[in-house]
Amino acid sequence: MKLEEEFVGRGAQFAELLKMLADLIEADALVVRGKKIELPDTDMEYKYSHKSDLGANKVTVTIEWLDR
Repeated sequence: MKLEEEFVGRGAQFAELLKMLADLIEADALVVRGKKIELPDTDMEYKYSHKSDLGANKVTVTIEWLDR
């Protein structure tokens, strides 16, 4: 299942979105498309990456874990 939210803005708006997401994660209140995301109380893998292909750029921030 893939749930995602989309926003449009500049760097400052993206930074604010990241801060908001950090606050929601810290408060255990992260919701995506109406579904509350239950983050486990175990180690998770965090990563960010950049991809560039023929002038199209993409930065991805990811948190990964396995269900218990």
